[in-house]
Amino acid sequence: MTMMYEHVGGEQPLRNLAAHFHEAVLADELLGKLFLYGMSHHVDHLTAFLVEIMGGPSRYSDELGGFEAIFKAHQRLKISDAQRARFVELMMASADAVGLPADARFRKAFERQVARAAGLSARVSHGELDHLAAAPYPELGRWEW
Repeated sequence: MTMMYEHVGGEQPLRNLAAHFHEAVLADELLGKLFLYGMSHHVDHLTAFLVEIMGGPSRYSDELGGFEAIFKAHQRLKISDAQRARFVELMMASADAVGLPADARFRKAFERQVARAAGLSARVSHGELDHLAAAPYPELGRWEW
């Protein structure tokens, strides 16, 4: 089975997605404040995260902190349901804007996984998963079709 990473065309389309999404969230009234802290490195880290979870090289886990970094970035943010939904909406709009594959199979899987990740981030932001806040941390895993 083809990995999502190969299906989207590798790292550059995911970097384009991360850059577009980053600009969109910074300009968004509902999400902008949540993303101010990571402005200088957000595109690079989001690219590495997307590459890894979609089946590409594991730079996010190997060099940028992996699950622990994701967990700590979302702790105590108190992400609301509206913010979680807006995150998904902007990610999907960014996927359209940068021309990620539009086939139904990919888009359905991509949106399901983005929504799942946003839901987990929201739960972390409210302290619901604090039992995962110490080593050994789980692996990021790969998004499934």
